Amino acid sequence: MYTQCPACLTTFKVTPAQIEARGGMVRCGICSAIFHAEQRLLQVQPETQPARTVEEIAAAKNDKRRPAVKTRRRANRRRSDKLHAIDEKLAHEAGIPVITKQPLFAHPRTRIRSVFWGLGSFALALLLAGQFVYSYRNELATIPEWRPWLVDICLYAGCELRPLRDVGRIELLQTSIAPHPQYENALRIRATLVNRAAYRQAYPAMEVSLTSSTGDVIARRIFSPIHYSEAPLEGALTPNIVATALLDVTNPEGKAVGYEIRLVTP
Repeated sequence: MYTQCPACLTTFKVTPAQIEARGGMVRCGICSAIFHAEQRLLQVQPETQPARTVEEIAAAKNDKRRPAVKTRRRANRRRSDKLHAIDEKLAHEAGIPVITKQPLFAHPRTRIRSVFWGLGSFALALLLAGQFVYSYRNELATIPEWRPWLVDICLYAGCELRPLRDVGRIELLQTSIAPHPQYENALRIRATLVNRAAYRQAYPAMEVSLTSSTGDVIARRIFSPIHYSEAPLEGALTPNIVATALLDVTNPEGKAVGYEIRLVTP
């Protein structure tokens, strides 16, 4: 429950025990005015107003009256102070409870608790940021400025980054086709490729198409790196280092007279 002092308009939080103490009579903890709390009850706390001291209240009353001479103002102030002292004495002797101003929903907090809350929030933010970076590390690694940092992070976290892929920067230097030395109706294709990018990147897939004398595609197959690499894969193509590929394909009914190789993303 909340009540408002009629003299200084300060809002207070009151308890049933304070109201029942002297039949609802309470004393303002700001200006010491005595009033009936039940007659000034509020459902919600109004907007906070700055508390005024006894001197400010007395000065405001004197300003409203605008005395003609300073002697009258001083006399009124002395009279107000005297009445205030009498009211305080009577209120103390009568046992009227004093109510003090309390903000709405205020709870006592210690500095230590605030520090712990701040550290906990900071740690939680770091944890969420770490989970985001770990989950989207491969997408973030496509940003050149971020990749060195992510590489160092993965060294400590035990994670791996996908090699960068840019098939357009991989060049087919030379290709050749010949009958397979062991099997009939089979062909063997050799190719060399080189990574022209400034960074290591993953091996591409190779799409092989066989064409007839009329230019029609009679067979097509996509080979993954593990199926065409002659040497054990090192995980990525080093810039400007030639890599070789060996592909064995079938020649349907021996009708294939041409071929085409295209590098694609696996």
